[in-house]
Amino acid sequence: MSLLLDAKAICQGCGTAMPSRLAASVNADRRPDLREGILAGAFQSETCSGCGAELRLPLHLSYIDNRRGQWILAESADMAPDWRTVEAEARSIFNDAHGPDAPPAAQELGRGLVPRIVFGWASLREKLLARDLGLDDVTLELTKAVILREIPDAPLADQNELRLTGADDEQLHLAWIESASETELMGLSIPRDAYDAIDADPEPWTTLRGNFADAYFVDLRRLFLAEPEGQSAMTGGGTSQV
Repeated sequence: MSLLLDAKAICQGCGTAMPSRLAASVNADRRPDLREGILAGAFQSETCSGCGAELRLPLHLSYIDNRRGQWILAESADMAPDWRTVEAEARSIFNDAHGPDAPPAAQELGRGLVPRIVFGWASLREKLLARDLGLDDVTLELTKAVILREIPDAPLADQNELRLTGADDEQLHLAWIESASETELMGLSIPRDAYDAIDADPEPWTTLRGNFADAYFVDLRRLFLAEPEGQSAMTGGGTSQV
């Protein structure tokens, strides 16, 4: 089921408090409208009645979509540096709900679910969009690695994310987004062939792909965020061109 809690949204600009509904869980099978709201960027979004500013309620929810095989624990963007802790917590939650520690019927349901964690609305939207487009999220992250190597003057910073925003038959559309504000800083489009080449020839990417083996946090940022001193951020990779 989807669980929406009574809450108050407080505008950081003028201090106006407005009644709202804060999502603790989303079941996309029963509430496809909530899923569509996430994809449209409208879910948990409010307009301040005092000054007209656009507000986005903090992200802290569980998401399940049995039909599409998705189970996601979603947290706010500012928690991304703590991804190791969140990943461990999510693994425990999933094991209790659908894994080895769950009742047999729940385990059967869990066999069709791919568990993930995300940080921030842009990351959650990307996971849903990638599934709609038939894109494997690990291969998508490897494609981003190619982009980071090949695109000059990218706005690289801890607070910025490279996210899939759309696609057509020929191209994948992405953008660098500032995590906290969800502001698009720079957009780009790449040939869909760049993704297809990695998908068709996985061997050159074995080492880098290994970073995502059995991972819940399938995001290139796991190689950069809070890395222990002395470890390389990225290893391995192929020579595909954007």
